[in-house]
Amino acid sequence: MRRLLVILALVTALTSLARAAFPPGFLWGTAISGFQTEMGGKPGHNDPSSDWWVWVHDADNRSQNRVSADVPETGPAFYDKFRAQSRKARSGLRSNTLRLSIEWSRIFPTSTAGVDISGGIDLHVLQQLDALANQGEVAHYREVFRALRRAHLKPFVTLNHFSLPLWIHDPIKARDAFNGTDPNGPPPSGFGPAGWVDAVTATEFAKYAAYLGWKFGDQVDLWAPLNEPEVVAVSGYVNIPGLFAANFPPGAFSFTAAIQVMVNEITANAAAYDALKQWDTVDADGDGTPATVGLVQNMVAFHPKNPMSPLDVQGTQHADYLFNLLFLNGAIHGDVDANANGTIDSGEHHPELVGKADFVGVNYYFRAVVQGVGVPLTPAIPILDFIPTTSYQTPHNPTGMPCPSTCSDFGWEIYPIGLREMLTEVATYGLPVYITENGIADADDNQRPAYLVHHLEVLDQAIADSVADVRGYYHWALMDNFEWASGYWPQFGLYGVDTKKRLVTRQSGRDYKRIAKGNGVPADLVTLFGPP
Repeated sequence: MRRLLVILALVTALTSLARAAFPPGFLWGTAISGFQTEMGGKPGHNDPSSDWWVWVHDADNRSQNRVSADVPETGPAFYDKFRAQSRKARSGLRSNTLRLSIEWSRIFPTSTAGVDISGGIDLHVLQQLDALANQGEVAHYREVFRALRRAHLKPFVTLNHFSLPLWIHDPIKARDAFNGTDPNGPPPSGFGPAGWVDAVTATEFAKYAAYLGWKFGDQVDLWAPLNEPEVVAVSGYVNIPGLFAANFPPGAFSFTAAIQVMVNEITANAAAYDALKQWDTVDADGDGTPATVGLVQNMVAFHPKNPMSPLDVQGTQHADYLFNLLFLNGAIHGDVDANANGTIDSGEHHPELVGKADFVGVNYYFRAVVQGVGVPLTPAIPILDFIPTTSYQTPHNPTGMPCPSTCSDFGWEIYPIGLREMLTEVATYGLPVYITENGIADADDNQRPAYLVHHLEVLDQAIADSVADVRGYYHWALMDNFEWASGYWPQFGLYGVDTKKRLVTRQSGRDYKRIAKGNGVPADLVTLFGPP
């Protein structure tokens, strides 16, 4: 009997072991953004100075269902609860890192346009910026980073996670200026402040980046200037009536503006990269590099609707290029396809933009099916010859097509092997890779445990097969939060949030803790959920 008990104990121990370990020093984390999580605590800690604040509170946007009736000031209150919530990230999930963002509008609620950087950014420029900055907010973010480091969480800081200061972008003026304009014609002008449509935004972004590097370089070594730049372009400027409407500010329908935004974001990324490299001079984590600066790119696994159809195959290639690769090519190779024709024409290679990334961050969620149409849908983008299906029928989208397999609450098709497909693509750039977001809208937490395990199994095998040099994994998100125009119903958190802003553990969070603690997926979870 005793021998049998010993055998059973050994079997139990072995089945709980990780099937395979991730590389030593692998980063296990979660991701959040400022606008989505900071508010919900003390009213004085709300931030009404951003374009997204104005956008979601606008009466016309609400009456036209561009946004939900939810508001960010009822969010998870990370601004006030960052100490407790970061401890939960560490102790409850066994994370060793947290990806978060700084709100530009908190640091500079008023314009920095009067600070001249035509001669470069020097200490005098930084001192001028320091006089304009909200020092209370600077002190707040410094304390956030110190708290993370005390909790043994490496800060991974995104400079801009969608929201812009109002002095950079007035979304209501922009919305009204674009209303009724030709989507194939030049963007309207003279309405300002115009956000990423205006090249001046890249100049102001360089000042902001330099200031953050100077102020926080002793606390932060891992940076990303922009979050999902192509999402800003598509969701803000390609809202096609009756076909697609993500309703990001300014909710415009302008193909030409979308491309202009992408070009300006490529320029802004390069300027921010240089500024961070110049002014973050302190090696905070002792790895020998003061500033590691990279890209965070949303990537979709595009597949042809009919793999035997030449039009669908061509459309899929073009979708992959425009959405997944156009920004990466500009930021890494300096190839800026400003006319979006799929080739780099004379004058479109910019040596000064080459190599403005130390790593590629991949945000991966779902697969999309592409139907090619054989002709451009707009002369402004000659290779836009396809219609993608990116989401399927849900209670919030009752007219959508039925899900072809398994879909999230958002209607996104779950396709774990797509993560390997995206890693195969980004590996061609020859840079280290982080999975900077991966997650699922799943209010009941019924699908998230399997989603988590299956994607990490795929990642584990991709690393073992040397598909890409992957250094870390960040699950979106630490907790449920304000999902932009959709509000609070899409729940992405490993933690829920109760009415007192306490984080509530979910089974997926317990599973994540075991994975991070063991630096690998436990064999019993592999057995429980089966193959991806």
